[in-house]
Amino acid sequence: MTQPACRVGFIGLGLMGHALASNSARAGHAVSLLIRNDKDRNTAAALLAQGGQEASTPAALLEQVDTVVICVSATPQVEDVVFGASGLLSGPIAGRTVIDCSTSIPESSLRIAAALRAQGAEFVDAAMTGTPRDAEAGAINLLLGGAPQVLARLEGLMHCWARNLYHCGDTGTGHSVKLLHQFVVLSNAAVLAEAYSLARKTGVNLNVLGEVIASGGANSTAFQRLRPYVEEGNDEMFRFSLGNALKDMRYYRSMNEAANAQGALSEATISAYTSASEQGLEALFVPHLLDAMDRLNGLAPPDRI
Repeated sequence: MTQPACRVGFIGLGLMGHALASNSARAGHAVSLLIRNDKDRNTAAALLAQGGQEASTPAALLEQVDTVVICVSATPQVEDVVFGASGLLSGPIAGRTVIDCSTSIPESSLRIAAALRAQGAEFVDAAMTGTPRDAEAGAINLLLGGAPQVLARLEGLMHCWARNLYHCGDTGTGHSVKLLHQFVVLSNAAVLAEAYSLARKTGVNLNVLGEVIASGGANSTAFQRLRPYVEEGNDEMFRFSLGNALKDMRYYRSMNEAANAQGALSEATISAYTSASEQGLEALFVPHLLDAMDRLNGLAPPDRI
């Protein structure tokens, strides 16, 4: 059965958030947007011209919508949207549903969910995997934590964003699974960066190494996204910043510590991304981790940059 259109508001209009909003409007949902500055207005210009509404604060956005989607950079920004001055909890939140598509600390998600439910609202953590290109195509994966009945009600909306919906369990588990995923892929990228840098330092042909990895058990999505940078200087296949990678790994550490679990491998990965940040590379995409490794190994910049 076709589900009715939603009135949905978006907070966070970066590469992913803007794509979610655009796909929602294309699917016939009524879209409202939080516009806080000129950058937001420029990003949202087409959506506003097509009938999207705007609001200047999260609380004001609630007047226009039934569902709020948060897609911001980190847990402090999510908490500000919810708890801050003119945040969601200061507006007419009762009866609304809040979906957090950010990569967030699970313990924070639990606190936010409890605060929202105390005022009659629902919360879903809906962490994303995939690239901005996937988001534009409505083909991301959503890792969902929350009550099954709430998720069922939102399924039609979320399917206009996502290829796959994974119900991970109760509140917080969507964000937990995202951090586990990030640990695997970002650690893989760090391993590859170290291997390629050592190969370069010892005179190994990097193209041949790439062929060997591609043909054997070391092949992976992280490798497929890093390889174009090694061989062509193209970093667009892994459009995720080193700064965000470090943030996600630190969130993974927080999750690890909360569980009192062993984390030696994650600490090595954090060290690699910390070094890239200290070298001033945090705004660049993950493939530039290879440049950070090369600098540590005393290698001159290669021809790819």
